[in-house]
Amino acid sequence: MLEAYPLPGEYARLVEDVRRGRVRSSTECVLRALDALAQALEGGGAQLFARLAVEVVRARPTSALMVNAVRSLLEAAVSAAGGGLEEVRLAVRRRAREMRETLMQHVERAASIAERRLEDGDTVLTNTYSLFVKKTILRAAERGKALRVIVAESRPGGEGVQLAVELADAGVPAQLVVDSAVRYVMREVDKVLLASEAIAANGANVSKVGSSLIALAAYEARVRVFVVATSLKISPETLVGELLEIPEADYPVDLPAEQPLRVRAPLFDVTPPRMIDAIVTEKGLIAPEFVVMIAKEMYGWPPALASIPELSESFLRALGERG
Repeated sequence: MLEAYPLPGEYARLVEDVRRGRVRSSTECVLRALDALAQALEGGGAQLFARLAVEVVRARPTSALMVNAVRSLLEAAVSAAGGGLEEVRLAVRRRAREMRETLMQHVERAASIAERRLEDGDTVLTNTYSLFVKKTILRAAERGKALRVIVAESRPGGEGVQLAVELADAGVPAQLVVDSAVRYVMREVDKVLLASEAIAANGANVSKVGSSLIALAAYEARVRVFVVATSLKISPETLVGELLEIPEADYPVDLPAEQPLRVRAPLFDVTPPRMIDAIVTEKGLIAPEFVVMIAKEMYGWPPALASIPELSESFLRALGERG
């Protein structure tokens, strides 16, 4: 069985890095996974490729982009399996390259659209680390807009710290604040930019924990909230009622050994659509209520999508290598 196939060290480390949130953004997670899957097929063969596909998705179950990207690679592998392993390798390399190019194009296009919503002199609040949000802010600065950016630190991983440092290094005035200060600083804010881990069919946005509190404070203060992402982060599974899983991290706290206190550190939370003014993707500005139409356009109705384990097993069967 596929479950019995062990992952070699470098691939096991990648899966653990993804699981524990050590990779800064969901887009970077996917780019690393695409490279690793193509490499696994080249160096380790079909079993390693199929097992890694399953494990990297299990490591970040909330990431719709990860599910969609890995599904695309597996579909390419299944289609090419009749031509043998070398044909599969060619097809997977080609699809991985196409996915990488598509994602980078989506970053540029979405940032270009989102940047137009920012005005000279705006104070922007954001959190976590997002290629989409970072590119939006840098694009606005390149166009001569004088922005001030407030970045929440984004515990438990602290990804916001890195974003604030990189923005400051690029010459954008940036301030770092503790997560619990977002309501306090909201009175200074003109726009909120949020990243995305997944976008549900009803327009809700899954992002780094604390994002929903930022959106709530903005909603109260009548500050506009924009999610910047690729449409590939729309989760087709939510079209048929599946719930997105919210993983929790191990968060070290120095407590006495006999202390029974439970420490919880959820990595993501859900911002309801009523607190989001628009979702900005490469397709344009989308009202949260319209996401379901985009999802149906992308995936069909009803969506007929095999799970990642099912696709992995199908690939091995088609290639004649099922364990």
